[in-house]
Amino acid sequence: MKTRTGFALLLRLEDRMSARRRQGDLPIIRSLLAVHPGGRLLDLGGGTGALAAVFASDGARSAVLEPNPRKIAFGRSRHERVEFVEGHAERIPYPDESLDCVIAMLSLHHMEDPERAFREVRRVLRPSARFLLEEFYPASAPGALARRLFGRRHGGHHRIYEPEELKAALTATGFRNLVVRDGKRTYYVLAVR
Repeated sequence: MKTRTGFALLLRLEDRMSARRRQGDLPIIRSLLAVHPGGRLLDLGGGTGALAAVFASDGARSAVLEPNPRKIAFGRSRHERVEFVEGHAERIPYPDESLDCVIAMLSLHHMEDPERAFREVRRVLRPSARFLLEEFYPASAPGALARRLFGRRHGGHHRIYEPEELKAALTATGFRNLVVRDGKRTYYVLAVR
């Protein structure tokens, strides 16, 4: 029982910190995504749903695709206006051309097959819809100790991309109009289907 209580505390902290950490970058995120009320947004690896809840409060129909069932259970108890689906970005359980935007905020480096995830994102996005990624610059990415401590909680894979490398991978998948913007401690790449 102590482990569950400890994990719940970690999830509560993660949920709060996720929203606070991005507070300064929210104007950038909102302007890049241009989510409209009623638009369908999917957050890949969205954890407990804190950022998806921000977009839900803006009027978007927000969903989180998350592999960790404990994060999903916690998110459902916390963010009633967000839909939670258990799964992986490499197999997105949504129909073709059904979403207005997809985000992957500090989750790409945990994906086992990022190129397959890009193809899946492109498949589920409507024409001219947007895909926004947030990633660490390699020089500021968590070090080996942090990856060892938190890797099990977040998945074992850690592949950090340089912005130009990420742009090239997205272009190779068929995305266009790529834009890179600096965040406070990270960078954002916007791609259009």
